[in-house]
Amino acid sequence: MIQVKTTRFGDIEVRDSDVIELPSGLIGFPELTKYVLLDHDKESPFKWLQSLQDGGIAFVLINPLLFNPDYTVEVSEAEVSDLQLGSEDDAVISVIVTMPSNPQNMTANLKAPLVFNLKNRLGKQLILNNPAYSTRHNVMEELKKRAAEIDSGQAQQVIDSAKVEAANTMKEASGGSTKSKSTKKR
Repeated sequence: MIQVKTTRFGDIEVRDSDVIELPSGLIGFPELTKYVLLDHDKESPFKWLQSLQDGGIAFVLINPLLFNPDYTVEVSEAEVSDLQLGSEDDAVISVIVTMPSNPQNMTANLKAPLVFNLKNRLGKQLILNNPAYSTRHNVMEELKKRAAEIDSGQAQQVIDSAKVEAANTMKEASGGSTKSKSTKKR
């Protein structure tokens, strides 16, 4: 067991089998290579990627398919070879979310997703060349756009739920970061 003192979760114990290694670290944090995924809460679409080497560093993650169902990660075999993926189905994609004081302005970094192989607990942050993706993709705007495509009652429920989740997550994170499953290899 690894014991870590964190600023958001207090003292936590992490089993060795739950450690996720990102050998290259994350953009801006290359020296932090060991993390654990924590649930925000059981019903929330958000997860936390908590550093095990710096208890003050944790990123909010989300599956980008929840707000952008057309999101795809197109990478070459060489770009993800170090993750030792047996198949595309072994890859889990997440994106980092930034939570400003106004949840309406919540953004996701679709340009630099995280790819995890949960079978061997390896991960990597990629930089995509797709100009359609930005580092500050507005999540609420995307949900509103999707709402126009589905039943308005259902859409409002999705938007309201996302607002509540964002507000709850914001209480725990002054700034942060978030997860998705969709990979295409060239």
